[in-house]
Amino acid sequence: MPPLSIFQAALAALIILFTLFDAFVTILSLRGGGPATSLISRKLWQLMLFYHRIKPSHKFLAASGPLLMIVIVAFWYGMLYLGWFLLFQSAEANIVNSNTLTAASNLDKLYFTGVTLSGLGYGDVTANHFPWTLLSTLAVSTGTLLTSLGLSYIIAVVPVALEKRQLATQINSVVDDRGGIVERLDDKASVDFVWQKLFDIQLNGMKFSTKYGAYPVVAYFHSSQQDSAFSVAYLKAADILFYIANHPNSALRPTPVAVETVKNLIFAHSENLRHVVADESTGLERWPDRYQPISSLPQGDSGLFSWEEYKQLRGLLVTACLYDGW
Repeated sequence: MPPLSIFQAALAALIILFTLFDAFVTILSLRGGGPATSLISRKLWQLMLFYHRIKPSHKFLAASGPLLMIVIVAFWYGMLYLGWFLLFQSAEANIVNSNTLTAASNLDKLYFTGVTLSGLGYGDVTANHFPWTLLSTLAVSTGTLLTSLGLSYIIAVVPVALEKRQLATQINSVVDDRGGIVERLDDKASVDFVWQKLFDIQLNGMKFSTKYGAYPVVAYFHSSQQDSAFSVAYLKAADILFYIANHPNSALRPTPVAVETVKNLIFAHSENLRHVVADESTGLERWPDRYQPISSLPQGDSGLFSWEEYKQLRGLLVTACLYDGW
């Protein structure tokens, strides 16, 4: 093979291996998407957010999550297609027309790559000799594997995205209005009820946010209605829990163990969000008016959960709301 063809074959092999690596990391790893998947999904989402901030459209953002998922799978398949085509195109007379036994043209090789990856194998254009017969078999295997993994990934993401919306609905059923619920937290029965409900939901919310590692694209599933937006609902729940932990009436505050547990849950959830909003500012000098803490939220440094501790965590929760398009 000429040096140029050897370089092309090596480049093709790298493209194939990198594509499979990116897909495997995204689908099977619990630490976020592969390098290409993370870059593409983040940049496309930022572009959609930029458009949304100029011309607000929550319906547009709501369609972006499923679209990103399809784009990612299409990217994997497209890159795999490109890699195998470049490999088959790097040599002469390695692919032939079965009827005429003449060397296949570049267009024929492009067609051969497609039918081989799809597993159809019509037989009108075939590999001529070893090692191309072996490589064409390997191409079928990689195409089948990637198609199966891509479909299983899409199927697995849908219930996780639905769970995200359900958690938001559960939180809003307890604390739809932060100011109103705070005013009603003036007796032990009410405080204990709200604390226990939000504590349970908070635990589920922390467990859910760990799935951003297994299914990073879920972070880009936007709800067109604010009352089913998980990031906004979680912020409201965290504010109420912080208020109860520092209730003006010390007799109504939860036990120190309960407060410490909630603080750890909010911290764990915030850490799960860090890789999602890594490129965003987590140290906002001023929060948007719609995310300013309610006036009754204690901002002193007394108690087991101080305002300075919560302020750092709250900054990340607000950033998550903004990054979610709210």
